[in-house]
Amino acid sequence: MLYAHPEHRRHAETIERNGYLEAGLKIEGRFHPDVSSDMADVVRFSRFIVITVPSYGHEAVLSELAKFDLSKHVVISITGNFFALMARRQINARYILETATAPYASRMQDGKVMVMGVKSIMPIAAMPVDVGEALRDEIGAIFSMPLEWRSNVLEIGMSCITGVIHPTPALMNAGWIETRKGDFYFYREGMSASVARVIDQVDRERMAIAREFGFRPQSVVAIMNSYYDRSFASFGEFAKQTVEHNTTKMAPQHLRDRFIVQDVPYVLVPWFELGVKVGLHSTAIKSIIDLASIVNETDYLETGRNLRRLGLDAASKGQVIETFSARLAPWGDELRRIA
Repeated sequence: MLYAHPEHRRHAETIERNGYLEAGLKIEGRFHPDVSSDMADVVRFSRFIVITVPSYGHEAVLSELAKFDLSKHVVISITGNFFALMARRQINARYILETATAPYASRMQDGKVMVMGVKSIMPIAAMPVDVGEALRDEIGAIFSMPLEWRSNVLEIGMSCITGVIHPTPALMNAGWIETRKGDFYFYREGMSASVARVIDQVDRERMAIAREFGFRPQSVVAIMNSYYDRSFASFGEFAKQTVEHNTTKMAPQHLRDRFIVQDVPYVLVPWFELGVKVGLHSTAIKSIIDLASIVNETDYLETGRNLRRLGLDAASKGQVIETFSARLAPWGDELRRIA
């Protein structure tokens, strides 16, 4: 079943009008999902609810889900971008899971899903963390690629590398985006040597923050290599040669594209604030947040998914780790601990 929010039914209406969902490139065919804009249908249909909207759509979906008892349901956010901790305060799902990436590199184009690439693996984690093997197998059966289970959703949040890949080249190509309206290849043309150097610095800062919280992060190019079974030596080389990301131009048509309005407030902001909590003042990440805030006349540090919104502004480093590592507990106790 495919759910479309009542205020965002454009693609759903195309499917209803055609009588099918069509896919092309790496996956081809016509598919026939049920389509509904009533969340009650979704809750009845399956105990697995997969949320695939951009992060700025999370609140709208959660406000609908909050109307139902989800104590027997599993909610999976693709990609997470620190979704679980926020959602845990609004819905009573048995488990809330986050992935670090989408299973496909895809775009909706003229009512058709264009699948440029299929990931080889998909990192995932749960809150609470103690998901049994049987349930892991059930979740794994939903996806076409192997799941790579991580320690907790904080590790997943630090691995959502769209924050590394998207905002920097979008802002550094602002003139081209506003002039050409997306008519250029975002990867091979937009990610020149200078842009790649800034991307690499943002990535180094991300990894430094992740290490402070006890993780052993991979570089952005290593992650992309693992997703697509490649062996690029640098991110600059990846940007120039990736087939999946150069099949279509993929450049934003404006500077309020999700490459900025999702990946800055919902990825870079929590990264930056987690870094400050452990004494790291990530200058490249902060510069991208500041530039995006100026360009879009929005204070993303204030309006984004910051630690205050996640309920972690007063937490110590140890308390942050403990919160994300929580095991299954009676609902009252668990909610009090997270709050």
